[in-house]
Amino acid sequence: MKIINIGILAHVDAGKTTLTESLLYTSGAIAEQGSVDKGTTRTDTMVLEQRRGITIQTAVTSFCWNGYKINIVDTPGHMDFLAEVYRSLSVLDGAVLVVSAKDGVQAQTRILFHALQKMNIPTIIYVNKIDQNGIDLQRIYQNIREKLTSDIIVMQEVILSPKVDITDIVDLDKWDSVISGNDELLERYISEDSLDIRELQLEKCQRTRRCSLFPVYHGSAKDNLGTEKLIEVITETFVTGTENNQSELCGYVFKVEYKGKKRLSYLRLYHGTLHLRDTILLSKKKKIKITEMYIPTNGEIVSADHACQGEIVILSDDTLKIYDILGNEELLPRKAWIGNPTPLLRTTVEPQEPEQREALLNALIEIADTDPLLHFEIDTATREIILSFLGKVQLEVICSLLEEKYHVRVAMKEPTVIYLERPLKKAAYTIHIEVPPNPFWASIGLTVTPLPVGSGTQYKSKVSLGYLSQSFQNAVMEGVRYGMEQGLYGWEVTDCSICFDYGVYYSPVSTPSDFRFLAPVVLEQALKKAGTQVLEPYLSFTLFAPQEYLSRAYNDAPKYCAVIESVVFENDEVIFKGEIPARCINEYKNDLNFYTNGRSVCLTELKGYKETSGELVSQPRRPNSRLDKIRYMFQKTM
Repeated sequence: MKIINIGILAHVDAGKTTLTESLLYTSGAIAEQGSVDKGTTRTDTMVLEQRRGITIQTAVTSFCWNGYKINIVDTPGHMDFLAEVYRSLSVLDGAVLVVSAKDGVQAQTRILFHALQKMNIPTIIYVNKIDQNGIDLQRIYQNIREKLTSDIIVMQEVILSPKVDITDIVDLDKWDSVISGNDELLERYISEDSLDIRELQLEKCQRTRRCSLFPVYHGSAKDNLGTEKLIEVITETFVTGTENNQSELCGYVFKVEYKGKKRLSYLRLYHGTLHLRDTILLSKKKKIKITEMYIPTNGEIVSADHACQGEIVILSDDTLKIYDILGNEELLPRKAWIGNPTPLLRTTVEPQEPEQREALLNALIEIADTDPLLHFEIDTATREIILSFLGKVQLEVICSLLEEKYHVRVAMKEPTVIYLERPLKKAAYTIHIEVPPNPFWASIGLTVTPLPVGSGTQYKSKVSLGYLSQSFQNAVMEGVRYGMEQGLYGWEVTDCSICFDYGVYYSPVSTPSDFRFLAPVVLEQALKKAGTQVLEPYLSFTLFAPQEYLSRAYNDAPKYCAVIESVVFENDEVIFKGEIPARCINEYKNDLNFYTNGRSVCLTELKGYKETSGELVSQPRRPNSRLDKIRYMFQKTM
């Protein structure tokens, strides 16, 4: 049986989850269609998903049709979860982009289509809810051409009244998008040679697979109208790698979830076959043994003793991580390589009931395991729990998960942007043993050298291991690492080289702890000599706005520290490209949405860090009872 993996993507309320249910029901995979309103769908199983009517986590289900097995990877439908959308897209053979006939192309539709194009995923456009009153399909087609792509072909004639009727196009004039894209077909058409509908269909499928054509189909998922035709189109259009007889194993982990006490890893098997009790080599030189295996089958997740290439496989396993690769990573398609975005915001979190701290930490371990966009750490001095994340909706979901699934209510501070610090110039500083106010039995000399922005940090030691043993060397490195956590303005220090170039100890009184405690004091003094600049995250943005708002959108940009680098006019829109500090993007987007009545779209990606254009932002230094007094004493002697 040939396996096809598809994704269904849509803006909120376009009917994505309802379409999934309709596909399962029409194919006979399920006996009764679930309801989004009643919370009985196969996907959107989280309480929060059911309450908000959106998909948050990726879910997988499947059905069979005429010798094909179609796995549906139901991708998230909220803009704040685009990173998870990218991760899900990387395992797809094709996508169905749902557009509501009532609402047309929304801002979110454009963002999702942009992601599909970026990932080079063949896409069918499905116009849903055509049975509603006041539908103007010609307006929808024009909307798609202007907002998404002009490379569409409307594959059906649709009559909306007195009752909805959908038929395939047969008139050759309606195939002009296919004919004009093929020189041979165009020449035959002009010379009035006969053209067979079947060869036009074949050309349409080939161009769709090359992502140069986007066929449009219609229906009403709620009433299963047009669903069977959509299934047929999916099976004839999307070709998978299952026909490639490569026997060497290659799989890619794209999701981790917890069901009760079970930890489940979802992977796409690109090549080879997996069997129960196989021992598999990971690309990172680890080995795992398969003790439990599941695959999606007819609307259910069932246990299996083997899985063939092309399949979505679910393993019960405690070691696999998202982005892990099983087998030969050279066989992994390029579109599977998606980087892990850097968190831009952070806050502190604490349980409302102090005795639940351990339960909170255990819950965060699980959530962070399933969400690569969430990082958490415990402050080494204050013991505060610090969350780093990408977007405010993501934080709302985390809070809801903690309360609903883990029964832990939390209090959080207002999130702040994550800044960094970078030394301005090269500087060295040495603190000598037995020279006041040094209370430690150690001498340390450190040299700080700035590196280009984005380089990260480097550490090296020029002190001989023959003189200073490894335990003392490690203590210096640990002390430096601790000192790098907070620079002169309280932010993590980055983009520099730290060299340990001088060290003295007295035997037998010196201990590694003397070096561990002295190192951050020396580093701070070196940074004071060098000076530091505060770096903030910048985003590159592409803004689509109606042309009547050109002046305001352009003139408002400096208010948000945005720099517009290019302006292009297309149809009735103006397209700006530029960069903006991450701290300003939400306010800029909110204002744009307000005065354009939701008609603007802003695509953003992390560009990197650069020197802040705003006021220097500092945060209080975390207390350290052992070091603060010594730091103060050195401050007085400077």
